[in-house]
Amino acid sequence: MLLRIFYLNFYKKNYYINLLNKQTKIYTYGLSAPRGKILDINGNVLVDNSKKRVIVYEKNRNISKEKEFIIAKVLSKYIKNNVSVSSYEKINYIYNKEDNIKTFLSEDDYDKYIKSIYSYSDVKKIADKYILDNLINNLNEDEYKIVKIYNLMNKDYSYDKKIIFDDISEKEYFEIINQNIPGISGEYIYERIYPYGNLIRSILGSTGKISKENKKEYLNKGYSLSDTVGISYLEKEYENILKGKKALYKVNKDGSLKLIKKEKQGEDIKLNIDINLEQKLSDILKKHISNTKGKTNAEYYKGSYVMVGKPTGEIVAALGYRLDEKSNFDEVTSDIINSSFTLGSVVKAASNTVAYHENVIIPGKKINDSCVKLYLNAKKCSYKPLGLVDDISSLEKSSNYYQFINALKIMGYDSYKYNMKVTTDKKSFDKYRNIFKSYGLGDKTYIDLPNESLGIKGSIIAPDLLLNLSIGQYDSYTPAQFLSYINTLANNKIRNNLSLSNKKTNMISEVKITDENYERILKGLNNVVTKGTAKGYIYKNDGAGKTGTSETLVDTNNDNIYETKTISTSFMGFMPYNNPKYTFIIISPNISSNKEKSSYYVPINRYIIHDLTKILFENM
Repeated sequence: MLLRIFYLNFYKKNYYINLLNKQTKIYTYGLSAPRGKILDINGNVLVDNSKKRVIVYEKNRNISKEKEFIIAKVLSKYIKNNVSVSSYEKINYIYNKEDNIKTFLSEDDYDKYIKSIYSYSDVKKIADKYILDNLINNLNEDEYKIVKIYNLMNKDYSYDKKIIFDDISEKEYFEIINQNIPGISGEYIYERIYPYGNLIRSILGSTGKISKENKKEYLNKGYSLSDTVGISYLEKEYENILKGKKALYKVNKDGSLKLIKKEKQGEDIKLNIDINLEQKLSDILKKHISNTKGKTNAEYYKGSYVMVGKPTGEIVAALGYRLDEKSNFDEVTSDIINSSFTLGSVVKAASNTVAYHENVIIPGKKINDSCVKLYLNAKKCSYKPLGLVDDISSLEKSSNYYQFINALKIMGYDSYKYNMKVTTDKKSFDKYRNIFKSYGLGDKTYIDLPNESLGIKGSIIAPDLLLNLSIGQYDSYTPAQFLSYINTLANNKIRNNLSLSNKKTNMISEVKITDENYERILKGLNNVVTKGTAKGYIYKNDGAGKTGTSETLVDTNNDNIYETKTISTSFMGFMPYNNPKYTFIIISPNISSNKEKSSYYVPINRYIIHDLTKILFENM
């Protein structure tokens, strides 16, 4: 009994209060309330509200069905142009105006209905078909307007307020109100506006009506089914904060309303996003993506993704652009949590960590870069012969061979022989994936956006695929996970959650690696940008980072068959080296078609990152 009392008085309280109000019509709420604003880190308004007059119909017990048709006819004169009306709307209008199902049935069908041989559903289908075949074409254009208004008055739930006009002139608005038409009133609704246009529009999210899937959840929280709620991304994630409180009215006996409580705007949320930096990043991306059009092997390249953060998890900027068929820019920033990519050699810092953890690396010991050929598998090499490499220079020069030898040792093979037979098991894969997860690769970033993807984990266990995993050519990861990875490297092995909102981030995990080996990884990443594969990427070469390339299959003719092999490139970095303030990642899918005669790819990542880091240095 105590549990039942608690359930009814707390968990279901708002639900039953709303239900009582709807049944008794003692109180009613305003149509909507202003939501809280979404601000950037400097207080610039990214999402605001626009107030709009609307004409609303609300059914009450004093309005009969006959009156509704009269009201619809009165209001129809305010529709200036011809309207499009569906067959369903016409049938619904004719059926309810007649208000006698017998009119549309044969004597035999009606007799079966009376005798319960036919259900109401059965005869309603017969009636609808009769109206469609015989009566629907009798309506004229002026009646279409009445049909449209009537259906607007009766759509959805009977007790909900229905918006009849939301684009009417001020003169007509007051003319309608002054007629004191039963159930008709004027109200304000609040619509979201975006002062910065489509910039990061996709992650700001959208608002809309409560879906059928979420109906029970929202009713239990005291919502009405006609309420506007956050349905995606930040609007959905912070619904409880952003939602406002609607005005409360008392319904008088004559159907008029008395204001009891004014509406209240929802709370604002502030983001870590710097919209000024976003605008500059947008210019950089559009410039270089546009310049890549028509370049060698770039026929399948459509755009790139960039994220900028702080080592402790705050997201300062995020942007994704993709060119459509007409070379217009589609903003696809939401892909940072929805899409995943094989990242290539950028994972080698994590792979070295695995090798340190498994004691298969002797720090400073050099081996001669070469190729690995396993039984029944193709030869695997670095992109070119790299000479002698150790744990630091293998990162600087991006040696695949160094990672292959470490992977063989982790599988239990102390030495490599040409065309050797090798077996492995899930445990070897887990050794890599567990360390990768501690960095954020293949794990939740706990970013404050709903429905975060975990990427794609390869399901086949085979020795050559473990070699691929060690160089970033097997599992795929989201851009958000990629940023989490470089954050952890820049934050003294500590991984915090990613956060778009301006609230404190928290530690999720710590990478298992000694301080000495961690410093060797950082030194290798520093060498990458000062004299290695990413020299010239970071402005003033003051930072650390890692390049990556991976092979990708792309659907080139929209037949859902991914048949064309392309090259995608990635880069991660932080700056400055000795005291990291910013972290950043870029992914450029399908930058090169990698033809037999030319494996050239446009160095777009270097162009974009150099321009970006120059701005970041100016901000420090």
